[in-house]
Amino acid sequence: MDVKKQFLKYVQYWPWFLASFILFTAAAYYYLGAVSPTYETSALINIDKMSEKDSEIISTDKVKTDKEEDLEKEKVFITSNDFLSKLVSDLKLNINYYEKGFIDNKVILDIPFVFKTHISNDSLSKITYNIKVTEDGFFVNESVSDGLSLVRNKTVYDISGVPFSIELTSKAKKNLSNYLDKEYVVTVEPTELAVKKLKLNLEIASDENLKTNLSLKHTGTNPMQSKRILNKLIESLDEDIFAEKQKKLGKTVAYLNQRIAAFTKEKDSIESIKESYLRNNNIYVLDQYIATKTNEKTAKTANSALNDRQISLTTFAINDIKRAGNSPLGTDYNLDLPSLSQMLINYNSSLAESELILQRAQKNNPAYLSLAAQLQVQKQSILSTLGDYLNQLKQTRIVNRIEQSNAISEAKSIPTKNKELGNIDNDLSLKEETYLALLQKREEAVLNGAVLDSNLSVLDFPQTNYSAISPKPKPFMLGTILFSLLLPFGIVYVKLKMDSRIHTQEDLNGQLADIPFLGNIPEIDANEKLDNTATSRSVIAEATRTLFSNITYLLPHSKDQLGKVLLFTSSIQGEGKSFCAFHNAVTISNLNKKVLLIGADLRNPQLHDYYNVQKSIPGLSDFLYNSSQSWKNFLVKKSDFSENLDVLFSGEIPPNPSQLLTNSNFEILLQEAKSFYDFIIIDSAPVQIVSDTLNFSYLADVTIYVAKSNFSEKSNLLQLNDFIKKGQLKNVGVIINGISKKSAYGYSYNYSYQEKKVKAPWFKRSMAFNN
Repeated sequence: MDVKKQFLKYVQYWPWFLASFILFTAAAYYYLGAVSPTYETSALINIDKMSEKDSEIISTDKVKTDKEEDLEKEKVFITSNDFLSKLVSDLKLNINYYEKGFIDNKVILDIPFVFKTHISNDSLSKITYNIKVTEDGFFVNESVSDGLSLVRNKTVYDISGVPFSIELTSKAKKNLSNYLDKEYVVTVEPTELAVKKLKLNLEIASDENLKTNLSLKHTGTNPMQSKRILNKLIESLDEDIFAEKQKKLGKTVAYLNQRIAAFTKEKDSIESIKESYLRNNNIYVLDQYIATKTNEKTAKTANSALNDRQISLTTFAINDIKRAGNSPLGTDYNLDLPSLSQMLINYNSSLAESELILQRAQKNNPAYLSLAAQLQVQKQSILSTLGDYLNQLKQTRIVNRIEQSNAISEAKSIPTKNKELGNIDNDLSLKEETYLALLQKREEAVLNGAVLDSNLSVLDFPQTNYSAISPKPKPFMLGTILFSLLLPFGIVYVKLKMDSRIHTQEDLNGQLADIPFLGNIPEIDANEKLDNTATSRSVIAEATRTLFSNITYLLPHSKDQLGKVLLFTSSIQGEGKSFCAFHNAVTISNLNKKVLLIGADLRNPQLHDYYNVQKSIPGLSDFLYNSSQSWKNFLVKKSDFSENLDVLFSGEIPPNPSQLLTNSNFEILLQEAKSFYDFIIIDSAPVQIVSDTLNFSYLADVTIYVAKSNFSEKSNLLQLNDFIKKGQLKNVGVIINGISKKSAYGYSYNYSYQEKKVKAPWFKRSMAFNN
């Protein structure tokens, strides 16, 4: 890309850039002086939420998390409508005071009067009043009406029909002359609208490093007002936090008292349950109860075992006695029956005595028989005693088993009773611990209430950054300058991009890359005298000479000495083909060449204008219509431009120009003219409007296609390529007519070439004067 060329495209529009720069810079400078700048006021507070946990009912170890410490709840509370509505009401933010300005009303700090509304803020409608302080009072003009009312001089000015009164400030009363004839603007709006505006100008953000810090920012045109808003916001937030803590503390104490009363009742109920349980189970002391029941189980088990042993021994003794026959009975049966031993001893003694008798006498001895009967009685008595004893033991065994079963059952119930009693003790212990904890918490809550304080602390009080954030003078001016240059640049860029016209040869490169470019014809001022004589060094003369020189390279080489036919045509009307054909004819004729200029545009002839003759002068159409006359009879010879130039005008405009141009008479004319003239120049009709030229274009040696700078469309040249490809035009070269002396892209076209008169240095001029 040619940077210089692209740069020159835009440089030619330098007046646009200069005008835009001056206009926007001046407007920006005035705007900065007329508009109230916007400043940012900020403050930093800390809300220690961890200190609130000291008064919690249940103290348990909790892991601190970021979620517990963030201040999202506080941020939502600060931006809530209820909180901001109170702020608006306290500071009267729904009433704003300005000094009237041309572009924008300027915020003022020194206000000579105060508004006092008579109705609630919610009932107010958005309205603006223009107020002027006068010696007699105030002129009050409602912006939505044309009425102007004068308020007479009083301490307080009540205006009928408006929802407010006006009162002069003490400072204004002392120096009323300082405020005379100044016009002020007061805007009154409902609270809801003022809250919305406050929300837009208020920014609440958490500190990235410490989440318990809150950054408060307010943007506005009145720094003092912004400080008042932030101070009031912090004060109200502190009061609300304190009130919330008081409310929470009151609820805590009330809840603690409620729970203490409930736990007292529950504790007494559990103690009553324990007392009834101990009484119902004959438990005085649990440990003694356990020992007693355990011993009873052991004793009952031992007694039962001992009784079972006695039964076994008794049964054995009875069986042994029964099997003994007349043998001595045993005396060691280990029975707990003292009488049995003596009975056994007596029996054995009687048995021994009977044996002694039997040794001395016979069995029928009366003494022996008497003693045998006695032994039988004794033995039966022993068995009877043992039987009774056995029955007694069996009865005792039944009783022992019942008692043993009861003892075992009671022993087995000890863990259950221990557990049940333990549960009762645990419930009672838990209630007692909770009861004591509640009592402690109530005391702590009462103590905290005595020294209750807010957990909000101000780290940075409201401070205003007096570097305006809107509009910022330097960036605003730089942006304005940049915009003032970009706007015309954009317009020029769009203009150039949307420009579909031909300006210079460069515009042909993309359209007609394979078609020779023959040259430029400069733009001629309408008031400028055309000088195209043989000795002229005018712009038009030099340009047409250059054009002819380039045309000669397109002429086909032939051995015959016949004249050459040059056909001038264009795409549409108004591109200057007649102008180019005429001046090229004059230029060639001034080079000692015999030239015939033919006006072949039978529909819209233009050559007669250069000779100041009527369009109706006989010419080509007359010859083509009636070839019985010689075409030479219609030639016009005028020596105003050149002795070597003859002109054959188009003649009267015929109704059928295409048919006339396609007959053989025109070809005969050209063949005959070649013998008399060196060059035959034909001014033909535009090829995109009518087909006249295409009907005889094959007769031309060179076709000069004329395009006009700043007039011809680039799209028209695409049709030229089609004509050439189809063979409808041959040996074509293109020229651009109407090139300005300072072209569209900044290149100068100057065709003069002569000696320049250079002013000699002063010392050489002085030497020449002395000589």
